[in-house]
Amino acid sequence: MASIRVRLRGNGTTAYNVMYILDGRQTSVTFDSEHAAAEFRDSVNLLGAERAMAAFGIAPTAQAARITSGETVASWVAKYIATRTGVAKSTIYDYEAYLRNDITPTIGAIPLELLTPSDVSGWVNGMSGKSGKTVANKHGLLSAALNEAVAAGKIPSNPAAGTRLPRTERPEMVFLTRAEFTQLQAGFTDYWHPLVEFLALSGARFGEVSALKPSDVDRVNGTVRISRARKRTYEKGAMYEVGPTKTQRSVRTINVSTVLLDKLDYSGEWLFVNTKGRPLELASWRANVWYKSVKRAQAGGLKKSPRIHDLRHTCASWMIQGGVPLPIVQAHLGHESINTTVSMYVHLDRASHASAADAMATVLYGKGTDE
Repeated sequence: MASIRVRLRGNGTTAYNVMYILDGRQTSVTFDSEHAAAEFRDSVNLLGAERAMAAFGIAPTAQAARITSGETVASWVAKYIATRTGVAKSTIYDYEAYLRNDITPTIGAIPLELLTPSDVSGWVNGMSGKSGKTVANKHGLLSAALNEAVAAGKIPSNPAAGTRLPRTERPEMVFLTRAEFTQLQAGFTDYWHPLVEFLALSGARFGEVSALKPSDVDRVNGTVRISRARKRTYEKGAMYEVGPTKTQRSVRTINVSTVLLDKLDYSGEWLFVNTKGRPLELASWRANVWYKSVKRAQAGGLKKSPRIHDLRHTCASWMIQGGVPLPIVQAHLGHESINTTVSMYVHLDRASHASAADAMATVLYGKGTDE
């Protein structure tokens, strides 16, 4: 049975694709009007593909000759996902959700060879209500799958290459002063104070902190070894699992104040646990502890609305304000590239900017700007 798929072109106009089978393979013909598309669809269903094409003056080779693989966009992306190795389960889960919810209902039925840049642009435009990062992630999956199709000789070029994507805007970072951190901490019960302090002083990600064991801490030298992370999983019966850190650079040994390390409980399997002695899970802790504690802190005078991850940003800001060079900040936070550290925090490093101004003034005037 022939069917109609409506899609938005990159130029904002609407296209009506009649999908049907010709010589055992799926193909399509595009119309500019819904009425014409419906007439052709009905003719295919009544007369058969070849007779309908002849009646409408559509040459059998116009598109069908280009379709050799029998693959649709959806079937190819599904194969791409199924053949990924070395990818976290959570990533595969996200890929499958993108395919199921975003690709299959829109461009999924298009024969792989017939997908055009206009199709991809229309698909991206159809996600206008989503964040730039979300759109980029979904487009990234499609583009990666199409790159593999090019490598496999299925298509001559990647129609998703060069697609103009919406700007990806980071959530605004919240940096806490020492006084603001004290206000925040006051919103937590005493049980959680060591964890909140550790998040701020270590700058570690919550998943890294929740996967720490007592054996990771060297109390004599004041160091903590970060080599694993607790991540969400989608195995039946389990929400989280302990696995590798985000990147290889995330594996690191950091220095943490021995004053804080002496406050911690080293008696259990995990360094930090919930009030029932169970491992910390991000979603539960955020909903049941963080949000409620922040509200109490705000009732007590805190003006800002920090996220858990903002304690990591706060750590970076305190280090930079203390004169710590950016490469050391990078190593402490476990950033894969110094570019990440620079792009996120260089605006905080006013001392280096002042030193640069003094250096230029010395060259020109023979003295610093503050003389």
